[in-house]
Amino acid sequence: MRRRSVLLLVSGALAVAGVLVPSLAIKQSHGNTRITGVVVNGGKPVVLGPTGKVAFGFSITAEDTSGISSVDGVGLWGSDYGALRSSAIQCTAKSSTVSVCSGTSSVDVAEQQIFDSMAGTWYVQATAHGRDGDQRTETKAGTFSILKAGRLTSFGSPQTAVPGATISISGLLERPDWKTQQWVPSPDQQIRLEFCATGCTTPETVATVASDSQGQFTARVRADRTGTYTWSCPGKDWAEPVSSYGVQVTMR
Repeated sequence: MRRRSVLLLVSGALAVAGVLVPSLAIKQSHGNTRITGVVVNGGKPVVLGPTGKVAFGFSITAEDTSGISSVDGVGLWGSDYGALRSSAIQCTAKSSTVSVCSGTSSVDVAEQQIFDSMAGTWYVQATAHGRDGDQRTETKAGTFSILKAGRLTSFGSPQTAVPGATISISGLLERPDWKTQQWVPSPDQQIRLEFCATGCTTPETVATVASDSQGQFTARVRADRTGTYTWSCPGKDWAEPVSSYGVQVTMR
C-alpha cells in the first residue's frame, strides 16, 4: 500500500506538470477533429538495458476540416502508474486539414523513471485542437513498447566434431533488473538452437529448450555438417528478441 500511495503522488505531480494520466484526463471532445495516427520511436520499441537513458521522438497526425491549430495535453503512460514527460509539441501543416505534430521524450533507468512491472505496452495521450474550436482528446491515441534488452551467450560447444557425434551446446540468457540496475538470469524462457551449414542463407531450428532458474540451458544435437550454431530467444511482450554470437563447429 505504501508503494501504491507513493506512485499515486508521483502520478499526481506529473499530471499537474502537464503529463496527463488516464484517471485525470479531461475527456471533453466535440466537433470533427480527429487524431488519425501516432508513431513513436520510428515505429520501433524503446529498448532499455540495466542502466542508461534513452531519448526518442514521436509524431501525432491530426485532422479537422478547418485545419489543426495545436496538439497539447500529451502524456506517455504505461501500467503500474508509469508516466513520462513530453517536450513541447511542434505542428507542421501537411494540407489545409491535416497536420503532423512532433515532440520528444526520454526514459532514464538511473532516475527510476521505470520499474520492471512497467515493461511492455505504453500509450500516448493527446488533445488535438481544430482552428474552429473543435477538439479531440484520446487517452489511447497510439501505442508503443518499452522493452527489456537481453544478453544471450553460448558456451561449452566443441570447435570440432566427428560426423554423427552427439554434441552439447550450452547458453545463458540475462535480462536487466531495473530496480537493482544489474543484469540478472532470465528463467523459464524458450530458447531455440539454430544451425546454418556453411554457405546457407536461412538457419534451421535443431533444438528448443527452456532456461532454468539460473538462466542457463543446454541442448544435445547430432552433428553431421560443418556450420554455425546460434542461440535465439524470440522475446515476449516485455522483452526484445535476442540472439547469441554464432559458434562454428567443424567436421573433422
